Amino acid sequence: MTEDPRARRAAPDEWPGNADPTSGTTPSRAFESPDEPAELPFPANVRHRMASGAHRTEPSLRRSLGLTVVSTLVPGLGLMGARQGALKALGLTTALAALAGGIYLASWAATNTTQAAMLAVSPGFLATASVALIVLGLVWVMLITLTQVSTRPRRLSVGRRAVGAVLVTALAFGVAAPSAIGARYARDQMLLVDKVFTTGVDEVKSSTRPTLEASQDTDPFANIPRINILLLGADGNAARADNVEQYSVRTDTIMLASIDTATGATTLIQIPRNLQYTPFPEGSEMAEAFPRGFRGEPEGDWYINSIWAHTELGYPDLFAGSTYRGAEALKQGVEGVTGLKVDYFVMLDIDGIQNLIDAMGGVTVNINQRLAIGGNSEGKRPSGYLEPGPDQHLMGYEAMWYARSRLDYSDYDRMARQSCLVGAIIKQANPATMLTRYEAIAAASSQMVVTDIPQRDLAEIVELALRVKDGEVSRLVFSPGKNGYSYDDPDFDAMRAAVEEAIAPPAESPA
Repeated sequence: MTEDPRARRAAPDEWPGNADPTSGTTPSRAFESPDEPAELPFPANVRHRMASGAHRTEPSLRRSLGLTVVSTLVPGLGLMGARQGALKALGLTTALAALAGGIYLASWAATNTTQAAMLAVSPGFLATASVALIVLGLVWVMLITLTQVSTRPRRLSVGRRAVGAVLVTALAFGVAAPSAIGARYARDQMLLVDKVFTTGVDEVKSSTRPTLEASQDTDPFANIPRINILLLGADGNAARADNVEQYSVRTDTIMLASIDTATGATTLIQIPRNLQYTPFPEGSEMAEAFPRGFRGEPEGDWYINSIWAHTELGYPDLFAGSTYRGAEALKQGVEGVTGLKVDYFVMLDIDGIQNLIDAMGGVTVNINQRLAIGGNSEGKRPSGYLEPGPDQHLMGYEAMWYARSRLDYSDYDRMARQSCLVGAIIKQANPATMLTRYEAIAAASSQMVVTDIPQRDLAEIVELALRVKDGEVSRLVFSPGKNGYSYDDPDFDAMRAAVEEAIAPPAESPA
């Protein structure tokens, strides 16, 4: 009987690679030779994919890491490389939204610098910005993590998973840290504004503030040609705490910033602290209390720098209802000297300025004279000296003695140094310093400032400050023999005439 060929072809037990279950042998075609490996019984294309599989993981991991970095640069853009269509759509949406929002904000801030600056003094905006920055940081971190998880190969060794985790952690920190810092800065700024510029029931009550009409279409200063802000330096530091409680504050630095609201041109008028016989505007409360000017016995206790203290301690009926009665009295005194109505005051204390300079990392000034640290004319010896030299970098304590030292020098020398220090602080308070040291600067600022500028006027004051930045700044000093000033017999008519000449707009030149 002959064997059926079809049965022979159909016998599965004799297929290549299959063993005979009864004999325990393997077909001879499984090996070409005893030393060669068996040929795998799979199609060629399958064997090729299996052979090349070991080389696909590394490029895929690199691709995933690259997409994760892309999602860090543009939120969600790396999700365009994900397998799922929904994630691709999410990546495209978030990336377009981020790019559009970033471009809009940048262009708006560049073309609306005044409005952008106003937002920095809006507690409502600052509170919203603080929360928004935190949410933005968390969403961005989520997109970075989702990009890595959704684009990495499905089978990775523990070591390669660790590489992805380390990268995600580093990138997430790089995004979250600036967001957290920005949120904290916004909160610090909000607390600073709320503490210094009070509002509501706590708003400072003043009798001299102008009414600013805020509107997008009108200039709030259209009907106010000049704003005059009284700048005071108070010798009320911690070392004199007992004296301050007993004798109130001494305003040893008195300057009036008279600002042309149209151009921003500013005249700084510096008044000697030991000015005698301060006059007051006719019909004012202080003129009624002191019809012959501010005088009393002994004369040394009745200089202009003691008006605040005498009013607060000795005249409780003056300026009833005002928050800072001493400031209201001193405003009227400065108006009597200069002829200019004072709108606001800002007072800084010595400790606060010292802390501010420390927070800034110091200030650089030129020292032209050997200046004593401490000491007095009654025989107390100085504890040290500031030596002359250009570009002297001073921290807060030394900077304060640069401004305050008067042993062997006059008050007028000290006034000049104070102006130099103020100028140096303004010049060196650059954006880099403000950003890197903002928290300490904000804390120092909140401790050192007392003012009657209300929170509702802040946006307009910021707008005016930007005009001042672009305007010219000049200085008028009253010193012996200049501009009508004399210690023994000041000529107040001549002093007011000097102020009027200093703030007068320049005559137009012929065409």
